[in-house]
Parts: sequence; C-alpha cells; structure tokens
Amino acid sequence: MSARLGMAATVAAALLTGCGTDVPEPHPLTMAEAERLALVRYTNYETGVAFVTARIATGAGVLVLDGRVDFVRHLGHVALSTEGRSDPASAGLLQWGPTRVAFRQGLGQRAADPLPPDAWQLRPLRTGGSELDVTLLLLLNVANDRPDNAQLLHQSTARWLRSDAVGGTPVDLFEGPTQPGKAARLTYWVDRDGKLRRLDARLGDTGAEATIDFTPGAPPIPPHPAFT
Repeated sequence: MSARLGMAATVAAALLTGCGTDVPEPHPLTMAEAERLALVRYTNYETGVAFVTARIATGAGVLVLDGRVDFVRHLGHVALSTEGRSDPASAGLLQWGPTRVAFRQGLGQRAADPLPPDAWQLRPLRTGGSELDVTLLLLLNVANDRPDNAQLLHQSTARWLRSDAVGGTPVDLFEGPTQPGKAARLTYWVDRDGKLRRLDARLGDTGAEATIDFTPGAPPIPPHPAFT
C-alpha cells in the first residue's frame, strides 16, 4: 500500500510541476520564424481577396463585422452589427478604402452583391480615436506587395508565443514587434503555409481588443462609386 501511495505522489508531483512535458516556452524569433512572419503580409497580398469576420470592443459595445477585404485594391466591404442592440443605428453596411468610409444604416443587411444603390453616407476614415476605424485601416494594411525585412524582425521584440489551431487548422502565434506610437499591438495566427488565419489587436491607449478571422478565396468586391 505504501509503495502505491508513493507512486501516486510521484505522479501527482510530476503533473503539478510539468515534469515529463515538452511544451515550448514563448521565445524571441528564430531566424526561420522571422522569415515566416516576414512573408505574412506578402502572402495576404498574393491571396487577393479574403473573407473576414471580426469582433471589436468599443465604448458603444462589441461591433461584429462580416464580409470581405481586397488586399490588392485596398478595399473592404462588410455587414456591421452591434451585439445586444436591435435599433437601426446599430447595424448596416460598410465599405471603405484608405481615406474614406461609406455607411448604409439599417438592420438585416448582408455584405452580398449587388450593392444597394442609395442611402449611403460618406465620411473620412479616422486614423486614431475610433476602435472601428483603427481596425478598418489595419485590415487594409495587413498586406504588402513585398515581404517584410526578416532580419529586422529577428532583431526586434517580436516573439513566438505558442502553437494552436483555428477551425481545425494548425497555426503558430507570433507577437508582432512593439511599435511605439502605433495604434495597435498585434498577434498573428499563421498556418503552415504562411497564411494569416487570425489577427488579435490591442487598439490604442484604451487597450480595447479586436479579433479578426481570415479565410482565403473570397470573390471580388463590387466597389461603391466613391471608391472607383
């Protein structure tokens, strides 16, 4: 009996202390990891158009976006809703480019083709002070027509965090480099092919969070006249 108790105690101690496990700890990027992260924005650009879903924490509630983003033309088109609200002002269609946003207010709208022809309101896209606008701008800037500098990423504060999965697809999580004065701190969920499957962003000074999921293979976006 005492031998069994001793063995049980040994097993319990191993479980509590993590002995016998081989889970990597977060670490600065290896050169291979830096090269992989450096390709993410270029891979998005090569993807062209992707489906996106996002949840954005704001002072007015959690905003939900569901639609598409064109990484090459720098154009996004989504349906917007606000969790817990059912008034017309809490939902609508959004289309945006690098400097402007077109919004069509109303419940029950979907980011499907063709675009409704009327009732759109135009305004400038703000580069700060709005969690929604910061996220919209981020969605356009998470692609580039060339890879980032892997050597600079390797020398930066960027880190590998852990392995995980998105919708059953294995991914690695990379914390982007700290960029003082920038509007967001980013965590990239990158699959084995270098495609960005999810992006976590901590927005601005408020620390509000946005989570964005990406699925490649979306059809082209019909642009609002303001973006043609």
